[in-house]
Amino acid sequence: MNLIEELKMKFVTGDILTRLLLINCGMFVFMLLLDICFTIFSFGDDKFAYIVCNYPWSPYTIAMRPWCLVTSLFTSWGLWHLLFNMLTLYWLGGVFLRFFTSSHLRGLYILGGISGMVIFSGIFLLFPSMQLKDWTQNIPLCSACILAFSTALAFRAPDSTEMIPLLGSVKIKYIVIALAVVDVALLPHVSPAYDAVHLGAAATGWFFNYMLRKGKDITTPVTAAAVWFDKIIHNRKVS
Repeated sequence: MNLIEELKMKFVTGDILTRLLLINCGMFVFMLLLDICFTIFSFGDDKFAYIVCNYPWSPYTIAMRPWCLVTSLFTSWGLWHLLFNMLTLYWLGGVFLRFFTSSHLRGLYILGGISGMVIFSGIFLLFPSMQLKDWTQNIPLCSACILAFSTALAFRAPDSTEMIPLLGSVKIKYIVIALAVVDVALLPHVSPAYDAVHLGAAATGWFFNYMLRKGKDITTPVTAAAVWFDKIIHNRKVS
């Protein structure tokens, strides 16, 4: 079995956490290869692949690049940020699944990204002066997606502990806070709007936990969409 077939098998048979890890890593490799091709053929600006795959604030640009609504959920700021995001996703995602379901993880990941999109576009539209600044106006949303479910975990089991080498037993709420701070420190100086995106993702995680305590699951629409999509894929394979 070659590498591609093995990855396909892991994706098909793996849980939602494995799939998210594979999609994020696959997107990074895809953008890297695309950027190499663009550079060789002198197509577009520097790192053009990252520009077209990340999320732009402008509705007009989004209409021209509708795929960015999906691709931006799985993009990071370069290799080191990707590694940090994947380690956080693997670690906290595994802890998250002790208290919640796979559907909750998938749903919060997507909803965290969507809330980030709404806030990012909203800030630029509400404050036109932001559009004139020399700030990055195309952003990746992977870290915001991760922060959404991490925050939900921190509010669900704040005093549960995890063992960390050299530090010993540390409460989850402190782990999430520390990782959020490190994540922000790893970010390049893009724009204040991106800080708001992270706050919005954290608020989404809090709101999910708040509503779940009241018996309402805000990830249900995402789960329904995922089930519908899986049925389409399955029917195509059968036919």
